[in-house]
Amino acid sequence: MWNEDEDTEQCSLNQVVLWDKIVLRGENTKLNLRDMKSKYFFFDDGNGLRANKNITLTLSWNVVPNAGILPLVAGSGHVSLPFPDTYESTKSY
Repeated sequence: MWNEDEDTEQCSLNQVVLWDKIVLRGENTKLNLRDMKSKYFFFDDGNGLRANKNITLTLSWNVVPNAGILPLVAGSGHVSLPFPDTYESTKSY
């Protein structure tokens, strides 16, 4: 899942899932993420992300065992990018 993490005055960690995929045992685990669309509705309710110059995306996953704890595995590396100064409005038809 792709997560956006950011520290704010109100919270030391802000995180949201933008996309996820269930991969079953034996399936091809190579992910092609080019031109990937957000799977979940995402909005900046307080406009705190607008013009933020350091939004960090990371990849992490859960391995669901037959029994026992559900570990969260973090991938190595991350991508940081700026958010735009203005948001684009969507047209309603």
